[in-house]
Amino acid sequence: MAPARPNWLAYDWGLVFLVAAIVALGFVNLGSAAPDPVLLYRQSVALGLGLLLAFLLQFLSRRRLFGLAYPLYGASLLLLALVLVVGREINGARAWFVLGPLQFQPLELAKLGLLLALAKALEGRPIARVWDYALPALLTLPVVGLLLLQPDLGGALVVLFGVFVVVFVRGLPWRHLLVGLFALALLVPTAVWPNLKPYQRERVLIVLDPYRDPLGQGFQVIQSTIAIGSGGLFGKGYGQGTQAQLGFIPFRHTDFVFSVWAEEWGFVGVVGLLGLYGLLLARLFALALACPRLSDRLFLSGFAGMLGFQVVVNLGVALGVMPVTGLTLPLFSYGGSSLIATLAGLGLVLLVHRDRYQD
Repeated sequence: MAPARPNWLAYDWGLVFLVAAIVALGFVNLGSAAPDPVLLYRQSVALGLGLLLAFLLQFLSRRRLFGLAYPLYGASLLLLALVLVVGREINGARAWFVLGPLQFQPLELAKLGLLLALAKALEGRPIARVWDYALPALLTLPVVGLLLLQPDLGGALVVLFGVFVVVFVRGLPWRHLLVGLFALALLVPTAVWPNLKPYQRERVLIVLDPYRDPLGQGFQVIQSTIAIGSGGLFGKGYGQGTQAQLGFIPFRHTDFVFSVWAEEWGFVGVVGLLGLYGLLLARLFALALACPRLSDRLFLSGFAGMLGFQVVVNLGVALGVMPVTGLTLPLFSYGGSSLIATLAGLGLVLLVHRDRYQD
C-alpha cells in the first residue's frame, strides 16, 4: 500500500542537490543561449511540472510502481504507434504530439516503461544461454522499431544502451559480450552502413572531415568547436560569447548548448559542469548498488546508463567527435518533455531507493 506520508528523511538529498545544481546552471546558460526569451518561460513551466510530478510520485510505493510496469510499458507502445499517425513532424522526425503550445515526446515515457518492465521481467530470469535473450529482445524490439519508423535514431540508441546496461548488470556472460562485440564489428560495415540514409552517412563522414561541407552538414560542428576552443581558461563572460550571440551556432539552446557554456565560462566552467555530471552518475550507480533487490538495481542502473549515454553523446557531438544525433544534454538543454521526464525518472529513482528495504 502506498505510504500516506513519505518519510522525507529516507531520501538521498545528495542526489537532489546535484540535480538542482545542474538544472540551475542550465537555466543560467539558457538565459544567454535562448534565441527567444519566451523559451526561458516555457522551460520554467516545464520545471514546475516536472517537480510536481516527481513529488506526486513519492506517494506511490515501490511495490505499486513495479505493479504498474507492464501497463506503463503497454501504454508507451501505444503512444509510440499513435504518434506515427497523428503526431507532428519536427526536424525530420514524426515524434511529437502537439496541442497548442504543448509538445510531448512519447519516447520519454517509453524509456521509463521499458526499464521498469525489463527490471521486473529479468529479476527471476538469469542470462546464461542464448535463448535467455528472447525476453529482453521481445520487450525492446517493438520500442526500437517504432522509434526507427519516426525516424529517431538517437532515441533508439539511448534505449539500446539502457537495455545493454540492464542486461549487463543482470549478469551478462563475458563470452556473450565478446561474441556480441565481434558480431557488431561485422554488422556495421556489412549491414548497418549500406542501409543508412544518405544524410546519416554524411553525418558520419563529417566527423572525419567537417570541412568537406563547411557551409552545410559541417557548419554546426565547425562553429561548435570554434566556440569551445575560443573559451580559453575562464571564458568570454556571461552573454559575451561571440559565436553564440551572433548566431553562428545552430540549435544553441538544445543540441549545442554545451558549446555556449564552454565559450562563455571556459575550461574552468566546463570542468565544473562535467564534475557535476560525473558525481550525478556516480551517485545513481551507488544508489543502485545499495538496493538489495535485483529489480531495483536493474532499474536504477538502466536509468543511469541512459542518462550517461545521452550526456556522452551530446558532448561528443559538440566536440565534433561523434555524428549529430539530435540528443540534448539532460537537465541542461532546453526541452520541456525531456526535463519533465528526466525529473520524473529521478523521482522514481528516489522512490525505489527509499523503499529498498520494504516488501
